[in-house]
Amino acid sequence: MTGRTVLVFEVVSVPDFPPTAPRAPAKEFTGMAEPARKMSEMLLGMSERLLWNPGVPPSPEAAHVALMFANFAWNETVGLDQPRASYRSAWEHIEASNPDLWGELKSNDVDALIDELVRYKREHFPDDRRRILTCGIPDGRVRVEWLPPAAPGVDSRAEMRLYGLVRIGDRERAIRFVQDTRHVSRPEAVKQVQKIASDLGLR
Repeated sequence: MTGRTVLVFEVVSVPDFPPTAPRAPAKEFTGMAEPARKMSEMLLGMSERLLWNPGVPPSPEAAHVALMFANFAWNETVGLDQPRASYRSAWEHIEASNPDLWGELKSNDVDALIDELVRYKREHFPDDRRRILTCGIPDGRVRVEWLPPAAPGVDSRAEMRLYGLVRIGDRERAIRFVQDTRHVSRPEAVKQVQKIASDLGLR
């Protein structure tokens, strides 16, 4: 891998997820210079655009789905797109808990919702190439883990896959992935995976 990749973890408080409520400053832990805007706040703002009535706090399910679509749209604009059908099981799992969530969104056309956010991101944040690793709303707070733009010569998709494997705890697959893609010995692959785990705050 060329250069140093630094994971950034942000949290922004959103009690009851009301779009009009004052937001607490996001917390960020990183060795990088602070970006102009917090990713957590930017994604929250994008997700709110999908709500039918932004003045009314959405259900947890609608809030999660809207944020999920904002995540998908963002990564699509930075070259991390994949077939949208591959996301279907994720939002269907949430939908199963509250089939009425679509009434809280502007449409039940998933492609149209994501397309709207893709256009919004390209119009408002065209030069922001950060990559979202994970995004969610635990305990009423938007939580985002992101990576900076890939360094020159680095395969962005491969790097994101590697970080994803480590993030879900699949260290053995991560080690094999490093061996296969970076052509290094197992001890060196183990060392690199351990470094990524440390960056992610994992043991």
